[in-house]
Amino acid sequence: MSIASKKLMEHIRVSSNFRFLLLVASVALPCAARADSFYCGNRIVTEGMSAGAIEERCGKPQRVERVEEPVFARRANGSTYRAGTSVHEIWTYERAQGQFPARLRIENGKAKKVELDTRR
Repeated sequence: MSIASKKLMEHIRVSSNFRFLLLVASVALPCAARADSFYCGNRIVTEGMSAGAIEERCGKPQRVERVEEPVFARRANGSTYRAGTSVHEIWTYERAQGQFPARLRIENGKAKKVELDTRR
């Protein structure tokens, strides 16, 4: 077999492997759970939803933590000072057996962060 034939065969093998990987990825990616969403029954909850809409879909959370964090600002000379306090809530929904609990960070009445608590 000539060198040109070998290179052609190598190109065909690589491109067919690449096409196979693209096919697998295109099938698998839509099925992957997004880190910023979860299901309550058969209804999805995503970041950006209002707290009211989440309660309509999931009911009241099993646990609510109120978190206060200091907010700092920088002066013109580079030093910092405490300018105020930021308040948000962490809502936790215990889900069906075999599913990780969902934790939502609620700020100004909206879900800013949605994550699954995989620490079990």
